[in-house]
Amino acid sequence: MVNVPMVYGTHAVCQQFPCAPQATDAEHWATAYNRGMRSALLVLAVATSMHAIAQADSKKWLATWGTAVVSVPATVNAAATLPIGKQQVTLRQVVHLSQGGKRIRISLTNEFGTEPLRIDSAHLAFKSAGSRILPGTDRALTFNGQAGVSVAPGQFVTTDAVIETVPIFSDVEISMVLPAQDLPVLTYHAAAYTTTYIAPGDHVAAEQFLPPTTPPPGLSMPGVRAPAGASLSDKAILQSASSPTTSSGFGLNADSAVQQTTSWYFLKRIEVDRTRKSAAIVTLGDSITDGTGSTTETNRRWPDVLAPLLAANKKTAVLSVVNEGIGGNRVLHEGAGPSALSRFDREVVSQPGVRYVLMLEGINDIGNMHRSPSDAITEQQLLDAYTTLAHRAHAQGLRFIVATILPYEGAGYFSADGEQIRQDVNRFLRTSHDFDGVVDFDKVTRDPEHPTRLLPKYDHGDHLHPSDEGYAAMGSAVNLKLFGKKR
Repeated sequence: MVNVPMVYGTHAVCQQFPCAPQATDAEHWATAYNRGMRSALLVLAVATSMHAIAQADSKKWLATWGTAVVSVPATVNAAATLPIGKQQVTLRQVVHLSQGGKRIRISLTNEFGTEPLRIDSAHLAFKSAGSRILPGTDRALTFNGQAGVSVAPGQFVTTDAVIETVPIFSDVEISMVLPAQDLPVLTYHAAAYTTTYIAPGDHVAAEQFLPPTTPPPGLSMPGVRAPAGASLSDKAILQSASSPTTSSGFGLNADSAVQQTTSWYFLKRIEVDRTRKSAAIVTLGDSITDGTGSTTETNRRWPDVLAPLLAANKKTAVLSVVNEGIGGNRVLHEGAGPSALSRFDREVVSQPGVRYVLMLEGINDIGNMHRSPSDAITEQQLLDAYTTLAHRAHAQGLRFIVATILPYEGAGYFSADGEQIRQDVNRFLRTSHDFDGVVDFDKVTRDPEHPTRLLPKYDHGDHLHPSDEGYAAMGSAVNLKLFGKKR
């Protein structure tokens, strides 16, 4: 937006007496107009240039992992027990990529922060087990050539690219050193379903923070096999210069007071270089997309199940999956993070390489509609919101695919009129021509004898969220032909 100078007449110009002769109003407006036009043209030229650069950049990069972030006051709940901001700490966080490449870069975020976020240094390595990194793979990240960066409130930053071979389905560990600083509000993703390690001091290149624990049984996803060649070898595969280990010994000392949490802090996205045919699928949703009820450290969310199936199919092998689910999220109302309507551009449209949107959301709008007058919704409002999002996706050249809402009888916020809305919404999703496809998760997960309930083996236990087996059934039910076309 360009601010054009506003001139209100000679009475506002003369500040001292005696006044010098003043230009007429018409002359003031002419001068202001000319200056404003010059400014507008300059800003337009810069904006056009930046837009062109952004478009070109998106053609070079592909989001291979992402998460939807929200805010949490540093004094609330689990955040109050963490030392982030209170002292110098090193965070080590693990993420699971859905595509590989020959270059990689990472976006770190302070989008909900109210004060600048200072990061002294950040490193990237491949995971061996737990907090242990694969020996020889630790690399320092830079920000415009600098080791550290300050991220302004409401903003995010992207590291310089690191040249390396990144196998598909890699597990990478991002370590960052945060100095003591004033951080009243943290930007985070609550339910990572993987462990984040927080150690006091600077241990950014430590080989491990804690000895690995015994992995849970059945690490492979039920009924799903990753394509051959997806695993890492034990040799170093990075081509950039190694970083020396700064901590003593193999890991941290026993008295280092390493804390663990299952949330991600300040992580936004990881990108790899994009090929001519590669593209991203963004899964937009609530806790069911986020993976509530799935086994920690096993990547059993339904989008995780979908990713290797795509990779095993020749026609979809170059597609990534970016999970933008938030537990408790709603389509219409703010609450557990911004609503789907308000976060759509930031978390879907802006993803590098995005071509498809697969949306599963609405059960929290329905379930919470009786909680208070401000939570009330109508069926038509929900239907209009789906249509609006489809049109917004289409305006950006994206294919918009919807998923039917799962059964929820027995859940704490079940109601008879809510169930009627769910049925009507699902009927609309299955039949509307505004969408580019539909995945019938309702049909896949319901109990044939009690269709308003989840099939018992697919029920995690709260009658709302699926079990690992239920998530596997959901991911396996997605028709890959939905991703074979551009809009």
